[in-house]
Amino acid sequence: MIEAATTSMPITANDRKQAYQFAGQQPTPQRSEQVYRNTLAVLVTQRYLQLLGIDTDLELSHSWNPLEQMLENIADLYIPSLQGFLECRSLRQGDRQCQIPQEVWSDRLGYVIIQLDEPYQQGQILGFVESVSVPELPHSYFQPLDALLDVLTVERSPQPIVQLKQWLRSRFESDWHPTKDLFRNMRGAPILFCGTQQPLRQSDDPMKQRVEQLYRKQTRPVPVMLNSQEALVNLIQTAEDDEIRWQAAELLWELEPRHPACPVISAKDLGIYLLGYTVVLMVGILPKFNGEMLIILRVYPQGQHSRLPSGLELIGLDEIGNQFFAVESRPQDDYIQFKFTADAGDRFSARVVLQEACFTETFVV
Repeated sequence: MIEAATTSMPITANDRKQAYQFAGQQPTPQRSEQVYRNTLAVLVTQRYLQLLGIDTDLELSHSWNPLEQMLENIADLYIPSLQGFLECRSLRQGDRQCQIPQEVWSDRLGYVIIQLDEPYQQGQILGFVESVSVPELPHSYFQPLDALLDVLTVERSPQPIVQLKQWLRSRFESDWHPTKDLFRNMRGAPILFCGTQQPLRQSDDPMKQRVEQLYRKQTRPVPVMLNSQEALVNLIQTAEDDEIRWQAAELLWELEPRHPACPVISAKDLGIYLLGYTVVLMVGILPKFNGEMLIILRVYPQGQHSRLPSGLELIGLDEIGNQFFAVESRPQDDYIQFKFTADAGDRFSARVVLQEACFTETFVV
């Protein structure tokens, strides 16, 4: 294996041809230049790792996917031995800082910093950073390349994954065992019925009215012999519409959270991750009889705040890091959420982003 002291890598004519090909597929000149430089940074890093005897796979890298090139500013390189991605970020000669786009702040083994000369004849590998949470990295943050070798050659412990199936057995990870305050806020939030509702008469039981609304949505009368709790359980077990099933389950949780037909709900305070702004990520799961799982992700404010900060994002990523939903809060929102269905064994990540701060958690169903 060649020593890590070699940091200057040639950029070949074939490298430039490949970068030009990718760049020509982009919709704007700005994106074209971005993809051109990202491609060269990836190829320089790949050549350097080849000299070190470390295998890479361009075809499994997001940066080699034409669609992803058009959607995101990515320059990743897949490392098969670690089943993860290195991010290869470039800067120009004279740049004092390296720009790191927010979409690559997580799900990376680390960040290789490459200085490209303007004729694009060679790339100088300046250093390595293992994690990023700011958009600009000064040179003083760059670590020696020995740190890169430590990451690539030392066996890494896998990132912890939240096991949702264990939640059904009341086994929660330590940081997903919410305090009574979190539960109280979750139950007190006005979250169950969005949109217009029929006004309740003062003499009516509000819970009974809510149950009747759910039954009316599927044009079914409330069973006469059932009380509100029994009627909700009946809906959970028989409703064909997942949204109605979810609303019935949440109402039952509000009425009797220990009932076995309730969804399993837990939450995590993200205040230490999101610039000190106290928001909570809630995850709820509700099994279906066909083996699938209904899942809800919800973010809501905690403490003195009654509204979410504007521009906060809740993002869902599949097991290879592709985004499958994104919800952004508005000034008037007291929560944002997304519901979906997953099969046993599916993996996904929930990401919460506020300005320059980002939190990501990975789950397996």
